[in-house]
Amino acid sequence: MTENIRGIGINTGSVNPYGNQTKGSEAKPEEKQPETVANTAQNSTVKPEDVLTYMANSAVIVNPKATTRTYDVSKYVTPEQAARIAGFVTSFEDQVAQGLIAINEMEEFDGLSEASKYEIAAAMVK
Repeated sequence: MTENIRGIGINTGSVNPYGNQTKGSEAKPEEKQPETVANTAQNSTVKPEDVLTYMANSAVIVNPKATTRTYDVSKYVTPEQAARIAGFVTSFEDQVAQGLIAINEMEEFDGLSEASKYEIAAAMVK
C-alpha cells in the first residue's frame, strides 16, 4: 500500500476549499468591516387570518366572463348521435332524481347539504 492519496484519484481541492496557505507567511486575519445594513426585525402588521384568506382565495380560479354558452350541435354530431346523447342525459337525470328520492327518505342523510346529496346520488348511477 502506498501513502499517496493522489494515486487513488481523490479530489483534495474539494476537501479543503480554503486552499493551502504557505507556511512562510502568516495569514492575515480578516479585517471586520462595520455592517452597513442594520439587522432589525420588522414588526409584522399582517394578521395570519388575512394571509390564509389570501392563500385560499388565490387558489380559486375566478372567471368573471364565464357565461353559459350555446353550441351549434349540428357542427359536431349527426342528428342521430344528438338524439342518442340526449337520451343518455335524460336517463342519467332520471336515475339521479330517483337516487335523491331514496336519499331524502333515509334518516341517516338528514344532516347533509343538498350538494352532498346530489353528489351521492350521482355516484350511485351506474
